[in-house]
This record gives sequence, structure tokens and C-alpha cells, in this order.
Amino acid sequence: MKNYLMLLLLFATVIGIALLNMTKDPKPTIKMEQPLLVEAEVKKEVKKEIIPEPVIEEVIEPEVKTDPPELKSVLQTIGTISVKGQPLDKYYLIVASFLDNDLAFDYAEKLILSGSNVIIIPPFSTSKLTRVALLEYETLDKANIGLDKYKDEFDDKLWVLKY
Repeated sequence: MKNYLMLLLLFATVIGIALLNMTKDPKPTIKMEQPLLVEAEVKKEVKKEIIPEPVIEEVIEPEVKTDPPELKSVLQTIGTISVKGQPLDKYYLIVASFLDNDLAFDYAEKLILSGSNVIIIPPFSTSKLTRVALLEYETLDKANIGLDKYKDEFDDKLWVLKY
């Protein structure tokens, strides 16, 4: 009977161990969880310790510069460039004609440095030329007087255009 009891006890132990193994969750052991918990705690501590610095916005006001009197006088001597978009039945004293619009504006900029007011006349009718004019007149007689006045300065390159 002793053998019988031992066998029964052994059988009960094996069944108990088998039942325990079947009911256990396949969760990691405490040894495996500890590094993860420590890492999570470290991250929490690091996050708590980071304090964002306040953003300081500095407003820089522009300096107000005044032009020296020499520059003002230079700017007053420089002329202007105006562009005529449509014919006005006036007479213009033409200094130069250009196929390229950019070249006409470059030449006009050189002329305004001498204090002249310059007029750009874009190509019209069948002409493909952009004209650079010095002055605008109401009548042909006044334009001819202006032509005689500026002929010496521009070496007989001037002519009158009605536009």
C-alpha cells in the first residue's frame, strides 16, 4: 500500500504541475521586465528635468538715415524716364532709336545722369524701333527750335518725330 500511495502522490504531482503550466500566461518574467521599467522611468525623469527656455524676441528698430546734402543735390540733377504708351499728336526730339527695348532703356539711363528728362516711345505702326526722346513739343515749329538748340550737343543725330 505504501507503493500505491507513493504512486498516487507522484501522479497527483505530475497532474498539478501540468495544470499550472497550462494556466500560466506567457508573460515575460520579472527579470525581463526590469530593464524596460528602468528605461521607462529614466525617460520619465529626463522628460521631467527638461525645462524649455523662454523665447525672447528682440525688436530691432531700423535706423533712420538721412541723406547727406550732397546726395540730395545729385538726385535733384538726375532726370526721369517716362514711357509714352499711346500717340498724343505731339512732336518729340529723338536722340536715338534701338531695335532692343533694353538698349533703349540703358541709353536713357545714361542720359538722365546728365540731368535730362527722357521719354521712351515704344515701337508703333510698322516700325520696330524703340525711340529715346529728349523733349516733347506741341507744334513742329517749337520742335525745330529745340532741334537747333540741342544739335551741337548731340552731333546732328537729333530729329523730330510726330507721335
